[in-house]
Amino acid sequence: MRLACSLMLVFAGCLSTVGPGGGAGAGDNGGNGAAGSDLSLSPSPADGGVPTGGDTPPNHADGGASGGGLTPGTLAVTWMHGQASCNQTGDPELQVHAYNATTYIIRQDKCRTFEAPFVYLLLGTTSALLLDTGATNTSAIHDRVMQLIGARPLLVAHSHAHGDHVASDAQFAGQPNTTLIAKTVPAVQAAFGIKTWPTDPGTVDLGDRILDVVPIPGHEATHIAIYDRQTGLLLTGDTLYPGLLFVNDWPQYRASAARLRAFVATRSVSHVLGAHIEMTNTPTVNYAYGTTYQPAEHVLDLAATHLTELEAALTSLGATPPT
Repeated sequence: MRLACSLMLVFAGCLSTVGPGGGAGAGDNGGNGAAGSDLSLSPSPADGGVPTGGDTPPNHADGGASGGGLTPGTLAVTWMHGQASCNQTGDPELQVHAYNATTYIIRQDKCRTFEAPFVYLLLGTTSALLLDTGATNTSAIHDRVMQLIGARPLLVAHSHAHGDHVASDAQFAGQPNTTLIAKTVPAVQAAFGIKTWPTDPGTVDLGDRILDVVPIPGHEATHIAIYDRQTGLLLTGDTLYPGLLFVNDWPQYRASAARLRAFVATRSVSHVLGAHIEMTNTPTVNYAYGTTYQPAEHVLDLAATHLTELEAALTSLGATPPT
């Protein structure tokens, strides 16, 4: 379906444009959203945050976490980004990157799913958490995750309930030592001890690794962000990533952005990692929705400053979504 509006913002700039909708939403069966607004946030070099050129921003060797007692990691990786002709693709179904010895980032092949979502696996001393199960229903993610976690029990959570983040749930359902959290607000609350949705955060302890779980509905009703106290990584799903941001519930999305910004204001954040890359390394230029080849895509990681700019942009737009 067509979206209500398309809004592009330039971080740390003064340019905004509003035009007709160009994305698509397909609820549980499709990609990043349902009918609503779509917001494209395009970081620029002027903001002192994430650079817009190349695959590897500076200081990635220590994950930006050399201070504050955070466990470092690396984002020095060139992500597979599809092929000009998917009939000739040689890319594997998954690319697995070890941020460090207990943190894995998995990307799916764009020729198998143009969404090419990023899936996150966090290991503690006693258990592991998988955030999202991807956009295909093959056994690939399940099999790779099982190899990585060893004998640890696995908790399978979702950044949110859209189809490109839950497609291989069935591969995990009913498996030994595996708990699959249902795609409902009460189930998410129970799993993470969230008292009042969406204003209270929750937690989960993986064994010497505590994760904070922040409800951030707006893109989708069950959406959460996860903050890893060990590494300082903030996982934001489809609420914030380099590309077109689909907003289903404008008031909720604005409130969630403000709540998440307030949460990180008192915490050390090494990287903000979303679930997709959909823009080029040229500010304000997105790839067309549905593309399977992104040879000059933006880097994955954003910074905490981008949450501040997102909140400011949403505040300036007001309580009513642009039309």
